[in-house]
Amino acid sequence: MKSLLEKFAPRATGSRPDSSVDSWAATARQALLYALPLGFVALLAAQWLDADYRALRENSRRGAQAVAEVMGVTAAGEVSTLAAFARVNVNRAAAEGLDPPSALWRVVSSYDQDLLVLIREGDQTLFPPEDPLAAPKMWEERLRTLIGVASLLREGDFVNGWFPDAAGEYYFECLRVGAQETRKETCIALNARFIFPDLTAALAKRAQEFPGWAFRLRDPFGQAIWQEGLAPEGYESFLLSGALHGWAVDAFGPRAPGHSVFGRLALAAPLALVWLLLVFQARRAEKARLAEAAKRAALATRLSHDLRTPLANLKLYAELISRKAGDVAGVDRYCAVLTEEIDRLDALAGDTIFGDRNGQAAPKLSAADPCDLAHRVVARYERLLSASNCLCETDCAAVGRLRFDASAFERILINLLDNARKYAPGRIDVAISWRDGLLMIEVRDHGAPGAGGDTAKPSHGLGLSIVQELARANGGSFSLSGADPGLRARATIRASAEEGAG
Repeated sequence: MKSLLEKFAPRATGSRPDSSVDSWAATARQALLYALPLGFVALLAAQWLDADYRALRENSRRGAQAVAEVMGVTAAGEVSTLAAFARVNVNRAAAEGLDPPSALWRVVSSYDQDLLVLIREGDQTLFPPEDPLAAPKMWEERLRTLIGVASLLREGDFVNGWFPDAAGEYYFECLRVGAQETRKETCIALNARFIFPDLTAALAKRAQEFPGWAFRLRDPFGQAIWQEGLAPEGYESFLLSGALHGWAVDAFGPRAPGHSVFGRLALAAPLALVWLLLVFQARRAEKARLAEAAKRAALATRLSHDLRTPLANLKLYAELISRKAGDVAGVDRYCAVLTEEIDRLDALAGDTIFGDRNGQAAPKLSAADPCDLAHRVVARYERLLSASNCLCETDCAAVGRLRFDASAFERILINLLDNARKYAPGRIDVAISWRDGLLMIEVRDHGAPGAGGDTAKPSHGLGLSIVQELARANGGSFSLSGADPGLRARATIRASAEEGAG
């Protein structure tokens, strides 16, 4: 069960009902201010990250292009080599003095009809002969293609390329030398059936130098001629030149870096953490500010309460002095009380203002007689108690001088007396005792008589809260209990025997 003190103690003052809302609003404003520069930093970092990704992807593409060029050079070189051998054989057969057409037919036959030959001199076709019985009918269409290409040649021109055919596409090369009637045009065309076996074998061998890569070779008509491996994603395509101009090599190597969620997290996580830390610090600073404001308000409240009783006593004795102007002895006695009260106010103000952050000064131990101190406090406030119809009796069981905080002792006793005077005027009993290193101050009221003989409500107020804080600060405790009639307030503070005392 909660103690009576906790039940009747006043709530903390100095904070407005909407202070929590204002505190969160201030924290939110700080969070927004922190987010603005961090957002700008995040934007710059994201742009840098994008630029870095673009550079990495460009480097990856350049690497793929270099590999594709190697594969393209290999493929074009194989085609050029096969065409060069065919051209050498054709030129050697055409140079035969006895029967060039027969020698050329032997060359064509050795290629199993996969080689076409066209030789023109001036406006005359030397090979194949214009005799329909000499030239296979299936050559007619293909020869027309070669004738069309040869007709477009100019002196010194060399043209190569590919043309489609029902039996398969052909690679051709045409060369023209001389001019007008002395011009000579030589064209050869190799069927893909002859070229592709050697071509794919050369590419497969070259592909072994690039483990982990996938390749694909496409002809000018979009058909995949050769493929090595399988790309899980899209290929990088590169056009070829030379003997394979119009062809394309598709390559897929190590995956180019992209925008992954981990990269974004690696960028966002530190910024978010910094923002959270800043918001946490701002929130803690705001809470510390509010706590400091509450402590200052509590300090002002306690100081105001502690000053109220001495000021009332000062006012009373000032009036008494004005009434006893002719009584020198009485005036001297009252002035002594005023001096003591003023000294106490000075000490109280110093302890409160220059105390610790809770408004309580650290215990200041000094040697004093608690009984004598209690009698002097009661005597000092005798007039004020009498004005409230209070009669105070003091019983002191402590013996000799002790070391304790005399200022805290006075404040406790004065607050307890004032609490009893305000809420239960009448008989007040004060008891002082010392045992087991604790000096006990006990103040009992007998309740204020009310209508029908009932007693007033239990005493309560800020003074009891101050008493509890002073007792705890001096290693003691405070309790409030019923005495039937009235209440008994008991506070203890730590005290020890004076050094050298018997």
